[in-house]
Amino acid sequence: MTGGCGMDQRAILVVEDTAPIAAIIEEVLNDIPAYQATAVGDGAAALAFVAEVRVDLVLLDVNLPGLDGFAIHDLLRARPDTATVPILFMTAGIHDEEFARRAVRGHIKKPFDLDDLMARVASALAGGGGAVGDGRVGPGGG
Repeated sequence: MTGGCGMDQRAILVVEDTAPIAAIIEEVLNDIPAYQATAVGDGAAALAFVAEVRVDLVLLDVNLPGLDGFAIHDLLRARPDTATVPILFMTAGIHDEEFARRAVRGHIKKPFDLDDLMARVASALAGGGGAVGDGRVGPGGG
């Protein structure tokens, strides 16, 4: 495994199968000089990426083709090199039982505000796990 970005940058993997959403998130993150984001569209690509590049944070959609976000989460937690990498789930669904079973500390409810997402990313990279409020950001949320 190699480092994926410059010494001053934090590598962020965005796993999102909706290409326009992935592109927006990747672009917004890459506008921050301290971040180097890479977007992939499925679990196989995510696992291949983390096998080659050390990541500092994973933004993970739940509903993905092939392996879903929970399966990817479990596989990342089982790998010694990614076991402690913060994972911030992104979902339009309600998955409280799955989150509780996995002791998920950070998730963001779609649709989300990009400023809120950026705050969650900064918190996760600072060791906060991305958890802010109840994790529900968007209409009617925190």
